[in-house]
Amino acid sequence: MNTCKTALRIIWAHKFYLLLYLVGMSLIMIVIGSTNVQAAVRANASSSIGRFEPARAKVVVINRDSGNQAGCELGQGLKKYLGKSAQLVTVEDKTQALQDANVSGKSDLTVIIPAGYGQRFLETLEDTAAQARSGGKTTAFPKVETAASYNSSRGSLAQLQVDSYFDAIRTALLSGLGQNDSTDLHSPAAVKDAATYAVAHYAGSQPHVGIHASPKNDDGALLKGFATTVGLAAFPLMTALTVCVATLFGAFSSPDRHRRLLASPIWSSSLNGQELTAALIVAGVSWAYYVALVAFSMAASGVSLASLGWGRVLLSFFVMLIFAVSAASFGFMLSQFNPSSSLINSVGVTFGLVVMFTSGSSSGGPLPPVMQTIGKLTPGWWYNTAVQSIMDSNAAGPASWGLPLIVVALFALAYACVGLMVSRLTRTRATLVAPVSSDPSMIG
Repeated sequence: MNTCKTALRIIWAHKFYLLLYLVGMSLIMIVIGSTNVQAAVRANASSSIGRFEPARAKVVVINRDSGNQAGCELGQGLKKYLGKSAQLVTVEDKTQALQDANVSGKSDLTVIIPAGYGQRFLETLEDTAAQARSGGKTTAFPKVETAASYNSSRGSLAQLQVDSYFDAIRTALLSGLGQNDSTDLHSPAAVKDAATYAVAHYAGSQPHVGIHASPKNDDGALLKGFATTVGLAAFPLMTALTVCVATLFGAFSSPDRHRRLLASPIWSSSLNGQELTAALIVAGVSWAYYVALVAFSMAASGVSLASLGWGRVLLSFFVMLIFAVSAASFGFMLSQFNPSSSLINSVGVTFGLVVMFTSGSSSGGPLPPVMQTIGKLTPGWWYNTAVQSIMDSNAAGPASWGLPLIVVALFALAYACVGLMVSRLTRTRATLVAPVSSDPSMIG
């Protein structure tokens, strides 16, 4: 296990790569992913349907016939009737004040009961009853003065309620509804009883509006946000593991170290196995770190992983693990070409960006066909497809995510095979004899 420990020390000596590519980039990806999750949480919180409250019109009722008993009863009943659906506003009974309230929006409707209105109402009621008995033509009932504001349509709707109130009063008086054994159905006492009846039966005279709440898939946005957060792991994992694993194997594949390893009594298979174990440990630690980061970000957003379904969550994390192995395999393949440190960083960052932008995890909609074609040549597109299919509640079973998962695993196998082939070609030409030095100082 000395080789494995040495490999881990090599990784630790280059811990700056892990801090920069894994920790730094992952925090940025988590912030981007948590934004979508928090938006879904806010949408779900605001989607709860409570009691429907229509807009209340602001109404001014001026009763200039309060000195008459019938007019007083009509005015008081009107205020109670409108008070069930409108907001009564007090304004001074002056022309300038009423006009200012109407123009400024302080009131949506001004209702004025003129002087003598109650008496005229009763006289018209008597005439209507007499004409109804004789079959003659009835006269129209007197109207109150109304002025609706042009700033809002609520005043016009409230005006309809005013008309509904007086129609209910007239109907109650003519038919005797709500009367408390009044001998004279057209007396002020009868008007009071009719107004009380109209107010009590207010709800029955209003149009009924039914509110039907269509069920909303509250978990759909959360599942999509979680899938986006997991999918954004493609960039930090691919970049960090490519650079770290390539640096690890590159340290053992230099000519001098390679000759010393070939001269050692340890089997080559054992050395390769310990190097591979170190690479897998780095991949496993990187995967565990990102899983913990995703779980923390979801908890910080107020979303429980259990609410998303442990089966889906664990399967998504398993797909992330396979992708991490694929990234480590790519780093192993890159190291077999003996690149320089600067080239390893350049290839790791570039390939990581290509994987992220062609995987679809960083875009809000479908990718252009050209980018989809490029993405299918990398494991990132298949990784994001597998995660999105797992979190899609409408997915058609394991077949929707099983095939992309297999493709990600095949990418890891293909990278490893190419790396082994290149290693085989380079190591068969290696020699245990150091090249002869041409340094003149060594002569004589």
